[in-house]
Amino acid sequence: MTDLYGSPVLKIEQRSSQLEYQFADANDQVIAVAGQVSGPKPRKGLRALLGSGLKNARVVVQVSGPDQTPFFFVDHQTGAPVAIVAADGTLVGRYDHQPVTEMHQMAAARLTGQTPAMTHRLVDAHDRPVCEIAWTLRPGGGEYRGWAPVACDFTTLDGNRVAHVDVHAATFKDRYDLRLMLQLSEPLRTLVIAAPLAYDLTRS
Repeated sequence: MTDLYGSPVLKIEQRSSQLEYQFADANDQVIAVAGQVSGPKPRKGLRALLGSGLKNARVVVQVSGPDQTPFFFVDHQTGAPVAIVAADGTLVGRYDHQPVTEMHQMAAARLTGQTPAMTHRLVDAHDRPVCEIAWTLRPGGGEYRGWAPVACDFTTLDGNRVAHVDVHAATFKDRYDLRLMLQLSEPLRTLVIAAPLAYDLTRS
């Protein structure tokens, strides 16, 4: 059986409207789970159709092994980069996104008729960029008023493509299929594994 850090393929799936996830390998064996450990709980049932209700709340999700051994935490608050924190409390790095800039880019794309660009990045504990995340958008609605993210590529600063994610959006059960091209060293390895979950939390 593979583990979270040894599998080249990870299927990351939200299990419900709550911030509960599972990580499975290419054979659909569950190799990690994640759940909220801090912050207000999202709405449940039909009320969840009106949105999560989290607004600007800070929420923290813990990623653990099947035996509940903690691996890392994903710490999100609206308006700030998503922090990736090791089990011992040490900052690993951040998932950096710029929602205001993205809204301006989407507005400009609507005026020009061009496909908008959406780029995020991973930075280390000292806020030094280590990886760029370039998203592929398709028409079809979603949070960006006519465009929906369907995939992304992870590229290091020296131009190496190191990972790819396919996005399978659903009402409450989004799934992210992560494929790692290379064996990555830390902190990039943990940051890439955490990135789909960090992105999902930005949409909560």
